[in-house]
Amino acid sequence: MISEKEKEELKTSAASIASGTTAVSTAENPQFIAGKSLFISTRGIPVLRLPLPPSELEIGIYNADGSLAFQSTREKRWSGSCVLSDTSRNNLVSTTYFWGPSRDPVLQLLGPSADPKANAIKTVSKWTSRSQKFVMPDGRIFEWTYERERLAGGKKATLLVLYRRDGSAKNGKRIAQLVRDEDTRSPGSSKCSAGNGGELVLSQDAAEAMDEAVIVATCMLMLKKEIDRRRTVQMIMISAAISGGSG
Repeated sequence: MISEKEKEELKTSAASIASGTTAVSTAENPQFIAGKSLFISTRGIPVLRLPLPPSELEIGIYNADGSLAFQSTREKRWSGSCVLSDTSRNNLVSTTYFWGPSRDPVLQLLGPSADPKANAIKTVSKWTSRSQKFVMPDGRIFEWTYERERLAGGKKATLLVLYRRDGSAKNGKRIAQLVRDEDTRSPGSSKCSAGNGGELVLSQDAAEAMDEAVIVATCMLMLKKEIDRRRTVQMIMISAAISGGSG
């Protein structure tokens, strides 16, 4: 389990990084006008380790001033399911997570409606795909995917990007992007880490397209998928080593 001291270090580092960065558009996507920034504080998992789930049961999402904005909580280490809550401990979005093919996660908006079907966010993707589509209760479709782009400062980075997909158009409106470069990635992680946090930059008009809590919850799901892809590779490597050693 992550210690209280490590939690405090992550929180302090999140505040330091957030206050020292300025959200900007990427050089290749000037149409994306950056608005609010949040900092997802989680280290993810490295390449060389046993294929165990991460020990963090609570992940903080912080504002630019270092104050807590949201918290994602898992009840058990071996479960990927979690609940996103606000600073008043109001539960906002639950994620029921499944690992394996043909078992897409389910997100549930937690609110006054008693009809769970009216608040369900469907997820659609191939198990092996890095991208993930989310179908809102009203039928709108959003997709998190990966883009290799040059940031405004000139450096190349792989961004995790949220688009609104209108109809069958390949390109859509960019709603948010998670930036994990040397200046913004969570302390204790590296560019090789899977599921690590960074600076979640929302577009100026993101709230018109998707609720902020849903943006965060869907982004957290993407980080969970990164971790499970890494764990799968680690399991394969261990199995191959055992088979080779016994041959």
